[in-house]
Amino acid sequence: MYSVIGPDGKVYGPVDGATLKSWCQEGRINSESNIVDPIDGQEKRAGAIPEIAQYLPVAQPPMPPASPSPLGYGAAYPQNPVNNYNFSQPPTPYSYQGPVVYGPPKSKVVGMLLAFFLGALGIHRFYLGHNGTGLAMLLITVCTCGYGAVITGIWALVDMVLIGTGTLNDGYNRPLI
Repeated sequence: MYSVIGPDGKVYGPVDGATLKSWCQEGRINSESNIVDPIDGQEKRAGAIPEIAQYLPVAQPPMPPASPSPLGYGAAYPQNPVNNYNFSQPPTPYSYQGPVVYGPPKSKVVGMLLAFFLGALGIHRFYLGHNGTGLAMLLITVCTCGYGAVITGIWALVDMVLIGTGTLNDGYNRPLI
């Protein structure tokens, strides 16, 4: 019959081999646990007693340190500059990373010129990727036979100021360049 000395210094047991085996499988005993050997009565590590060591879980070897090379084994993957997805964390099957954005951000100058010349039709909104508001501006102007251009023209002037100050971003929330 074995006795186990816990990390708190208390003696647990005596216990038989079957109980000791189940404690090893449950993780209550590891290779560093102290056990009183019934044959000689001395305190030994569990990994040093062959009858117990066979039931201990095999310790996993430690991971090697990260390589200084960005492409080496164990190195962290770089941050994706397009959509800020962190590749160092593996995605879960239910994680949503957002849309993949292709191409550079839109230009402030082009956005302001479109807002000035074709702003009443909402063309600058289509260019920036705000298709819903662009469609709303277009429909307001067209469906009112041009009389709604007063409203959408003021809207376009406000958009020009927002584009110029950098407050209005593109459809993927990227700042304009």
